[in-house]
Amino acid sequence: MFTIYGRANSSNVRKVLWLCGEIGLEGYERLDYGRGFAPIDSPEYAALNPNMLVPTFVEGDLVLWESNAILRYLAAKHGRQEIYPEDLAARARVDMWLDWQLTTLITGVRQLFQGLHVKDPAYTAPEQLEKAAQLAASSMEILDANLAKSGGYAAGETLTIADCALGMFVHRWYVLPIERKEFSALQAYYARLKEREPFRKWIIDQGV
Repeated sequence: MFTIYGRANSSNVRKVLWLCGEIGLEGYERLDYGRGFAPIDSPEYAALNPNMLVPTFVEGDLVLWESNAILRYLAAKHGRQEIYPEDLAARARVDMWLDWQLTTLITGVRQLFQGLHVKDPAYTAPEQLEKAAQLAASSMEILDANLAKSGGYAAGETLTIADCALGMFVHRWYVLPIERKEFSALQAYYARLKEREPFRKWIIDQGV
């Protein structure tokens, strides 16, 4: 089987654990690394992941250290067709939202998380929080508009690995103590995700 290095309350680790639950992967090993656990700046860990971040995925000689790359690998190897389609057009839509999560969605939500939950002084100034809230809301508006016409999930009518990447940050946006615009399709999407047991276990139950 494989090993996942990373604490279970890390957003990027939680994405991967959620997918494992969705496709029924069991028997893997998870080791607590990162904030409050084993150090990620040790020479041993840096030899696996030179970025010194989590997660890191190890399966035999294969070492992966980008969470969305890990999602793609696990889904392609173990998943059902609908979770990462072989059809090129359908797969491209999934990949588009995976990349958008990393380039756009994460920015405002991460800044809010750092300022309001982690209490990082670099993000706690009121003007910084206001700017982050506006940025996050702008991203959520884009996702809401897509969900209103996509069929219920980010890339269509069924859950894909794009949702495993996006849903983590939708959850975080809904539970952080901020004022939020009402996005009906996004709210319905979040409610739909909360019906899934792996989402509840690895996203909701792990906190913010």
